[in-house]
Amino acid sequence: MKLSELKEFINSLPEEMNDFIVVNGEYGFVDPENEQGFIYRADKPVLAINVDEKDMEVVLLHQTREDLTKVDLGDI
Repeated sequence: MKLSELKEFINSLPEEMNDFIVVNGEYGFVDPENEQGFIYRADKPVLAINVDEKDMEVVLLHQTREDLTKVDLGDI
């Protein structure tokens, strides 16, 4: 998704949604071997946004400060 697409979507939302919480979510199968089985959804709040001009990316982050101390972030 390009930032322009995200901006267009956000700008199309009604003002009544301004207090909604933004989360980063994912879906998956409880048992990946059974496609007829249960599906789960895991949401994590967006805690920070990183703009990576070099790679032309806007990164929505859900890690906590504690999580970040455990990860090698390279040249960020």
